[in-house]
Amino acid sequence: MFKKVLIANRGEIAIRIIRACQKMDIATVAVFSKADQGAMFVQLADEAICIGPAAAKDSYLNREAILMAGINIHADAIHPGYGFLSEDELFAQMCEECGMTWIGPQATHIRDFSDKTHSRKIALSRGLTVIPGSEMISSEPQLYAAANKLGYPVLLKASHGGGGKGIRKANSAKELLAKYETVKEEAGMSFLDSTVYLERDFETARHIEVQVLGWRDHLMILGDRDCSLQKHRQKIIEESNASVLNQAERQQLYQLVHQLLDGAHYESLGTVEFLFVHHQFYFLEMNTRLQVEHGVTEETSQVDIVQAQIQVAARETPNLRTIHFKGHAIECRLNAENDLEEGQFETGRLDQFCLPEKARVDTGLKAGDQVTPYYDRLLAKIIVSAKTRKMAILKMQDALEQVRVEGIGSNLSELRQLVHSKAFMEDHYTIHSVEELMGETKNESYA
Repeated sequence: MFKKVLIANRGEIAIRIIRACQKMDIATVAVFSKADQGAMFVQLADEAICIGPAAAKDSYLNREAILMAGINIHADAIHPGYGFLSEDELFAQMCEECGMTWIGPQATHIRDFSDKTHSRKIALSRGLTVIPGSEMISSEPQLYAAANKLGYPVLLKASHGGGGKGIRKANSAKELLAKYETVKEEAGMSFLDSTVYLERDFETARHIEVQVLGWRDHLMILGDRDCSLQKHRQKIIEESNASVLNQAERQQLYQLVHQLLDGAHYESLGTVEFLFVHHQFYFLEMNTRLQVEHGVTEETSQVDIVQAQIQVAARETPNLRTIHFKGHAIECRLNAENDLEEGQFETGRLDQFCLPEKARVDTGLKAGDQVTPYYDRLLAKIIVSAKTRKMAILKMQDALEQVRVEGIGSNLSELRQLVHSKAFMEDHYTIHSVEELMGETKNESYA
């Protein structure tokens, strides 16, 4: 097992990895930007090294600075978390070349699947149905031609995107070019790759994903999640399992995952994502990393997914018995928010930040901390589990009532309205339902 792991990330996910390493008696090294100097994750790690100024491109996306920190501190391995360099094939290769184990899948699998257009081709070659889409766009004429062929509305998506970033919807040719330029810019800043492709936008769909863990010749499915409640294509509420599926549909879903990955010798965590439309599964993408919403799967599978990922990277057999899925789990993402345009959020000092005691809370913040504009908007992930979905919803409603956020704007009121909405409670919603559900409950009181 590793003696020292460097965490190439920040915030709540860095803390989640630190906690897993502590349980395994592994020392941790945090790398941080100047903006994060006083952050909780920096204080919790055994060692910490500043790797650059606030801008992500000069710190958390600076491959050379992170690797030099790892070499100087004698780290055995690097855990990338999610976002930043977590699906960067070059960084994975550079880690190995510098004598540090990459805690993630093989670089070849990152290459195959992190490029969304390439992963679609792999899925097609293995008999999966994919969402109608285009090749990578390299010119304005190609952009308009592809959109006209698919039909509006279309989604413009960063080829190496993730976490809801690098996605914009265009309802007409009039909107297309401006949205294209926006996605290119965001993709370049967030993923160091500005290539873009188009996808048809389904008006009615559920976003269903499957958590997998591979090691040697084993591929274990750790359950499924419903991540349909999204705002600006970023997930805000996730559930495990996907209760919209019946037994036959779940069996079909898992068979599709095996169809995609059996024989590929995939090692580490991964998530295969689909859109579920009129009882048909359309392959969306595969994320070759730890997911933001892994916590809901941990609650229903009783598996510490982060520890299992580290064990696989260390060439050890993960401590997994036969999995018996238990109950239902729901996660709400508490985010910094405001009424400005898409992609922006409010920053400032968290004057008050109270979180529920009888729920799992993953956060990297506390009262008095500054929320900066340099990274993402996530304040905390609030997770509850219970025997049934109905009971889990009641627990989440109660948990959100205990939350207090003052000093900056947040989506707390929105989350409260969503989990009280009739459509959510009856499990009748789609990937486009957030605005509709908000309108349905805007006059209700939750005192």
